[in-house]
Amino acid sequence: MFDKGNLKYFLIWSISLLLSGLFKLIGYLHSNVLLINNLHLLLLVFGPALLVTIILVSNKFSNS
Repeated sequence: MFDKGNLKYFLIWSISLLLSGLFKLIGYLHSNVLLINNLHLLLLVFGPALLVTIILVSNKFSNS
């Protein structure tokens, strides 16, 4: 049904939707406790770059 090469993009898309929905639910339930500390800031800044790096490295090893 799906092309094998595009499954990783559907996986990333579904994980990002799940995480954004989870954060929205947590923010709705605990609206007065939304604090961003240094760890959250580091995850927000370097998380997407780390994900892209993992994908590129896995592509490099799977193609060789």
